[in-house]
Amino acid sequence: MRLFYFDMVGRAESIKLLLHHARVPFEDVKIKAQDWPKYKDKFELKQVPVLEDGGKMYCQSIAIMEYLGAKYGYLPKKNFHKLYEVIHTIRTLEDVYQKAFLVVSQRSPLDEKAKTEAMQRLLDVEGPIFVGALERQLKSNSTQEFIVGDSYTIADFSILGVYRGIQANPDLKSAFANRLEEKYPTLWKYAERRMKDFNPECGLCKNKLYYFDIPGRAEMIRLALKHLKIPFEDVRIKFEDWPKEKVSGKFELEQLPTFECEPCGLRLSQSDAIMHYISARHGLLPLEDPEKLHKVLWWCNSAKDLTESCFKVFLPVSKEKKKEMMEKFFATSAKTILKAMEERLKSNKSREYLVGSKNTMADFYFLGTWKASVEDPHFPQFKGIIVECPTLCDYVKKKSESI
Repeated sequence: MRLFYFDMVGRAESIKLLLHHARVPFEDVKIKAQDWPKYKDKFELKQVPVLEDGGKMYCQSIAIMEYLGAKYGYLPKKNFHKLYEVIHTIRTLEDVYQKAFLVVSQRSPLDEKAKTEAMQRLLDVEGPIFVGALERQLKSNSTQEFIVGDSYTIADFSILGVYRGIQANPDLKSAFANRLEEKYPTLWKYAERRMKDFNPECGLCKNKLYYFDIPGRAEMIRLALKHLKIPFEDVRIKFEDWPKEKVSGKFELEQLPTFECEPCGLRLSQSDAIMHYISARHGLLPLEDPEKLHKVLWWCNSAKDLTESCFKVFLPVSKEKKKEMMEKFFATSAKTILKAMEERLKSNKSREYLVGSKNTMADFYFLGTWKASVEDPHFPQFKGIIVECPTLCDYVKKKSESI
């Protein structure tokens, strides 16, 4: 996910706050003024902010907020009165924003005399109407912790985005900050209090993936992050350093992989759980299509069966027992699983993907486990099996080259 905007606090700020609160990793693309001509023609309305998500481009700041609100649970779905209040808040803020723009922006079409008159009208007439309505709305909420209801909605992020814009712009701050704090203390204190939920730098999330310097259980996560163009630090811990790291308290369950997002404070463990989190967040899981979801999870669980059996070679049992387990696995389960995978892929209309006609969690889960098992030199027995799976091998070759 990428968010395009200028290198300033403005219309994109509320979007950044929402993504930060939802702990969604995203690339904060800050466009410099001199670079704008190179970007302008790439965007539908030749303006920013623009959000790129899942290969699609979304424009219009309010529309982006509503899209993300629906996607991440910040829009009321069943309470239509609450939904009205949320949208009402956003539109009221937009009215105030447009009026403030006319009096402080260097791009305002007004001359100095008209600006002065507009400022006086905003402070004495329009401000009490629009901002006063928000102050009363907050006071009417029993908790006064959120503008609507008892949890974050896109209305809160919209207000906090405006608050940060005022604090970051010297002209806005000198013109409005003291007056807002004096005239609308409930609203101002609410914004101050809520901003403590956010790190001051909530744009580009700094992600780290901790694992050993092998494909193993983390490879599928690495591949998914690379495909999604999510920047991350690939922290590879040496085996000899693991005993010390293991008891350091940094890793839940004292195991790897672990995925960490700063400044969000997000820390995830369990490879399958991490994959589901990333996939659900970024549209790689067809959650609303049970049949398709089953197909995706079939590939994931079948691939997991391959790696789990391979990892048994590292169990603390005798060499004879290991040899017996591996011989049985490659003579039975390995052949059965890979043959079923070959047939499944052949039956898919587009053989560029494992399920449907676009990438899903299945593609990265399978490819990661393939590299951790089939391509692992510890298991040369796979070579005699995959020669009978040409469609699967061709898929792996092309998919590996495309990531």
